[in-house]
Amino acid sequence: MASGVQVDNSVTVLFEEMRLKKSGKKAAFFGFSPDEKFIVVQEGKEILSCERSNFFQRLKALLPENNCCYILMDLEYVTGESKKQDLVFVMWCPEEAHQKKITVCKLKIVLKQALPGVTKHWEMHNKEDFIVEQIAKKLSSGKVKSLEGCNV
Repeated sequence: MASGVQVDNSVTVLFEEMRLKKSGKKAAFFGFSPDEKFIVVQEGKEILSCERSNFFQRLKALLPENNCCYILMDLEYVTGESKKQDLVFVMWCPEEAHQKKITVCKLKIVLKQALPGVTKHWEMHNKEDFIVEQIAKKLSSGKVKSLEGCNV
């Protein structure tokens, strides 16, 4: 995997659509093109807004077992004060990953720069990190009452 990897235009277009709430997607996955020269949208690896039920189970089912990827999630949650919605960028890199983890981590910086305005950036290495309680803690240190329609 070369260090000259670039972010494909499809990623920035999808990001803008999600930011403006025009994509109809709750989560989208990004990975490497077959020639490993671009970070691209992984077609078919998404959760649509209309498929919100069992969001976290569906998200975990889409995670690759032995490879890293990047995920952009549009999360809705309720704190004691108000209802909120944030775009969250996640680098998924399981311990069993076959990819060069250092390269994947370095490219996370390149991808983050292509997603301006996303303020929550997480690294996750275990599928158990994708449970409602864990995500709620990361979002707002104990203040989240509801996340994607699930009580916390």
